[in-house]
Amino acid sequence: MRTLYLLFLSTLFLFVSCRSTERDLGITKGNAGKKSSFALQYEFDLPTKVLKVGPNLEISIGKFALHSFQSFASQVFDVSSFKVRNENDTLSPGTIVLRKVQVNRTLYFEEGTTNFQHATFASIVEFILVKESGESYRILGQSEPIQTKTIPFSPNDQESEMTISTCIREAIEVGLNQILDPKIDEKLEPNSTMFHKRK
Repeated sequence: MRTLYLLFLSTLFLFVSCRSTERDLGITKGNAGKKSSFALQYEFDLPTKVLKVGPNLEISIGKFALHSFQSFASQVFDVSSFKVRNENDTLSPGTIVLRKVQVNRTLYFEEGTTNFQHATFASIVEFILVKESGESYRILGQSEPIQTKTIPFSPNDQESEMTISTCIREAIEVGLNQILDPKIDEKLEPNSTMFHKRK
């Protein structure tokens, strides 16, 4: 009888332990799956930002950036709103602001000749992260250079515009992934100076 009683207590203990473990795992999974909540904003002049690639040709890099910003942020954050930030608007806590986008294009030629070899495109974007405490921080996202084999925007070029879109998307993702980093507080740079305009 005593043996049966001890067996019953052991079984009961194992059952309770298993249920407790399941609950703990459930809490851990729930926390891991929870997204941070942010309001998204962008500078009022961003939709009109273009890259001039010829006398009569412009690429709307601002619109590319806005599309990638909203699309990727919606995947990784709980987005409460997405709207323009006007010039005199104050920065509200819990906000990510897309401020600037820039695309750099470099042409390479065979040494000592004018024979085109390849071109590269790379993008850099600037965000302002406003934490719930009200402190604001500058975050830069930069893409790796993407190489193309055709002279950009020449008559047979069919890849440059897509390459520009891709490098902007990569820069956006690099910047936003920094906000996802659990150690972000150790890496944040106070919002003091923005990246310089190209002359």
